[in-house]
Amino acid sequence: MPSVDQIRTPDVTPLLVTTNHGLEDITAKEVCERAHALGLHDIRTKESPNGRTSYVRISSSASPDTMLDLAHNLRSVHHIQAPLFRFTLPSGPAEEQLENIRAVLRTNKLPGMDDAETFRVSTNRRGEHCFTSVDVMRAAGAGLIDQYGTDVDLEDFDLEVRVDVRQHDVTVGIQHTQEPLSRRQARAFQPPAALSPSVAYAMLRLPYLGGSPSTVLDPFCGSGTILIEAARLWPTARVLGLDRDRDAVAGARRNVQQEGLASRIRIHEGDALGLASQSNDKAPDLIVTNPPFGKRLGSEMDLVTFYRRFLSEAHEALPPEGWLVLLVLKPGAFSGALQAVRDRRGIAYDVRHVRRIQLGGLHPRIFVMQAHD
Repeated sequence: MPSVDQIRTPDVTPLLVTTNHGLEDITAKEVCERAHALGLHDIRTKESPNGRTSYVRISSSASPDTMLDLAHNLRSVHHIQAPLFRFTLPSGPAEEQLENIRAVLRTNKLPGMDDAETFRVSTNRRGEHCFTSVDVMRAAGAGLIDQYGTDVDLEDFDLEVRVDVRQHDVTVGIQHTQEPLSRRQARAFQPPAALSPSVAYAMLRLPYLGGSPSTVLDPFCGSGTILIEAARLWPTARVLGLDRDRDAVAGARRNVQQEGLASRIRIHEGDALGLASQSNDKAPDLIVTNPPFGKRLGSEMDLVTFYRRFLSEAHEALPPEGWLVLLVLKPGAFSGALQAVRDRRGIAYDVRHVRRIQLGGLHPRIFVMQAHD
C-alpha cells in the first residue's frame, strides 16, 4: 500500500477555494482581509497552486471550524474543499492501482465519516490512466464502506469525499459546498445571462481595494446583481441602478426586496445611452456595469458605436477622477471606441487595469478606467 502524507496536521489547516480564472488574486486579498479582521495573522495564500487555475490555497494554524467559517463568508469564491492527505500510485496494471486507492481509503480516517449516514465520492482526474474516473470513485467508495460500513447515496448524501487524481498523485479531502457560494443572492427575477455575484464583487473591488466610494451606479443593472453586491460591500455607499427594460427594472426591484436592501438601493427606468441627462442629485464616483455583449446589438460596427456612445455619456456623468469598470467581451471593439472618443471628442480615460477572466465558456475582459477632463 502506498505511504500517505498528511496535508492537514495539528499545526496547519489548509483549504482550497475556487473562483473564476483570472480572479485568483482578488480572492487571495479577500481571504487576507477577512482573516486579519478575525485576528488570524498567520494566514497564507497561494494562487493557482500546482498550476491549478481558478484555485486558491489557504492555510493557517487556526482550527478547521474557524477556517471553514472564514471561507463560507468569502464573496469571491464558488466552492470550498478541505484537502486531508495525499499519496502516489505506483506503476502497475489498473487493478493494482485501484486496489491501492481502496486500501488507502480503508485504512485512513476521514473527519465526518463517523457521523455520516450516507456519503458519495467525487473525483477530478487529469492525466493518462489505465482506469476511468468512475473506477476511482468505485474503488474509493469500496474502501470507505470497508472501514465505516456507511451507505452510498449519490443524491441525498451527508458527506462528499473528494479523491482527485493528477497523473500518479492522489489527493483525498472533503467537499464542503454542494451549491456554489456564488449563488447566494435570492432571485425572484433571473434573466438568462445574469452576472455571477462573485464576478460582480471582483469588479467592485478592483478600483476600490482600499476604500469605499460614496455613490455607485450600474446603468445596465439587469437583475441587480452588481447593486446588491455593492450594497453588501459598502454599507454607507449610495447605490443606484438604471435599465431601459421595464421588466428588468421591476425584476431587479423584486430581487433587491428579497435581499432586504430596498431602503439602500434605488432603481429607475432609463437609457444608459442618455446617462448624462438622467436626473440624479449627486454624480456617481464609481460606475460598474455589465453592458450587453453584442448579441442584441447586431454587427461589430454597431457594438463599436454602442461603446462610443456609452463612453461619452459615462464621462459626462462622472466627476474628474471618477471610476468606470466594465465587463467587455470584444476588447478590440471597445479599444476602438476608446480611441474614437479620444480623437473625435477629446474625451480622456486612463485605462488603469485590464484583465481577462473566464466566465462559463467566454473569456471577457474587465476594463478599469478613470475619467479625466
